[in-house]
Amino acid sequence: MNLQQLKVFVQTVQLGKLSVVAEQLNIKQPTVTFHLKSLQEKIGVPLFDDTQSKPWLLTDAGKDFYYYALKIVHLLEESEQVIDQYRNNKKGKLQLGASQITASYLLPPVLAQFQKENEEVYISLDVNKTPLIIDKVKSYELDLGIIAFGDLYDRDLSVERLIEDELVLVMHPEHPLGNQEIIAPEDLTNYPFMLLERKSVSHLLADKWMYANKIELNVKMEIGSIETIKAAVEIDSGLAILPKITVEKEQNEGRLKIRPLPNYENEKHIYLIYRNEQHMNPMLQTFINYFKEMFKPLVGVN
Repeated sequence: MNLQQLKVFVQTVQLGKLSVVAEQLNIKQPTVTFHLKSLQEKIGVPLFDDTQSKPWLLTDAGKDFYYYALKIVHLLEESEQVIDQYRNNKKGKLQLGASQITASYLLPPVLAQFQKENEEVYISLDVNKTPLIIDKVKSYELDLGIIAFGDLYDRDLSVERLIEDELVLVMHPEHPLGNQEIIAPEDLTNYPFMLLERKSVSHLLADKWMYANKIELNVKMEIGSIETIKAAVEIDSGLAILPKITVEKEQNEGRLKIRPLPNYENEKHIYLIYRNEQHMNPMLQTFINYFKEMFKPLVGVN
């Protein structure tokens, strides 16, 4: 028994004329007869009642078999339609993971525009800490991850570096350092600082920067929320070291001021990650290409 035999059987029941069945399935009429005979022999019980004057009437066994054959044929047709939609990038589900920074400050306009152009694509976004996103991609829970991280290499992952995620010095617009022509690392030790929580990548890189420049900042608060830190800086409660992409909006609006972190060599980037053996259906490949084009990736790392 094969799918073509089931298609012929269902069409014969529905149309009642072998010539029409042949036309519908784009095959010759003797081929229709051959498939029906082969199916009948495989089943081993009569499917059609030959005692009736009207051809192609079903026996009780034929009626039961038709119920299941119809479901199988419909499922096959449905699967073909879905695959066709995938081929044309019209439908599918994207399971994405993102770190807090990329989810809050990078992805919203990108996802909004992508869905505007691909309305039937459903997107699921898991916002979590970077190490957990990496683990979920590797364990097949997510298709892709968009994360902020330092140098990243994992033999199980394909890693695409998209853009830099530079750390910057953030201050109130009227802070004395705002107009200072040159800021030295030691100048910063005179002011209170707020940093992200200790386990964050930004905090780890800030610690590394302090060690390299042989200074110790006066860290008054460690806060798990970038928005809370920015709000505190806006009321001049201290300085902060934050990823540049998280404060560009406030700088453009004149609410905060950004200065380069002195003697800092950037080690943090935004990466697109996926499994090395990831099956790239057309919709997924379209998203990856779209995302990379939006951010003009710096370099691919495998």
